[in-house]
Order: sequence, then C-alpha cells, then structure tokens
Amino acid sequence: MSWKKLREFILHISLFLFALGVYWTITGGYWVLHTTGFLEKNINLDNLTAWAGAWNYWFLGLGLILLGVGGWYAFDTIRKRREFEEYMASDSKREFVSNLREIEEIAYKLGEKYQNRLEEKKRKWRIK
Repeated sequence: MSWKKLREFILHISLFLFALGVYWTITGGYWVLHTTGFLEKNINLDNLTAWAGAWNYWFLGLGLILLGVGGWYAFDTIRKRREFEEYMASDSKREFVSNLREIEEIAYKLGEKYQNRLEEKKRKWRIK
C-alpha cells in the first residue's frame, strides 16, 4: 500500500499507536517499578507483564515513544481536519482564494478524500 493511500488512515494508525503506547507504558512501567520495589504486587498487572520478563524495559521505552508519536499525529490530524472544515465552510470566495495555498497543503496531507472535496469547491467557485 502506498503512502498516498495510507494518508487517509493516518488518524486510525496514530490512535492505534497511541493506544499501544499507553498499554506498553503502563505495563512496562508497572513491571520496572515493581521489580525495583517502588510498587507492591498487583495481581492483574502481574498477569499482563509476566510473559515478557526483561523485555518490559523495551516495552516501557517503546511505549513512551509510541505514546508521543501517536498522540502527536492524532492531535495534528484532528487539528488539520478542523482547519480544513473551517476553510471549506467559508462563504466568501475572496477568503477562500486568499487561503487556497494553505488549504491545498492541508488537503494533500489529509488524503484523496479531502483533495476531491477541495476540487469540488474550486469548481463551484470557478477557480483553476
């Protein structure tokens, strides 16, 4: 699958990475804190972390990275979608044309669905 097709699913992918990051951060963090003696034993979290053993150090590190990356991309994609919707809701052709370059960049980053909506709006306003 090409990057062009993946752009349409970036929100779903980033939310999945964020959720995986939360899970690995919690379980890896619990395991590290439990083995160092900072936390008492929790049977539920013990069942989630026992299978990985010392790999939980890696899961904690990767979890923190995925938490940041997934959270940032989810936030950024939602922000771009809102911005795009604000621009598209404009009833002023002048405002639309003055922001056209930025709208085109946002539509490109969000994927083909948004590019098609932009082209439709440009046809409506008779803009090339």
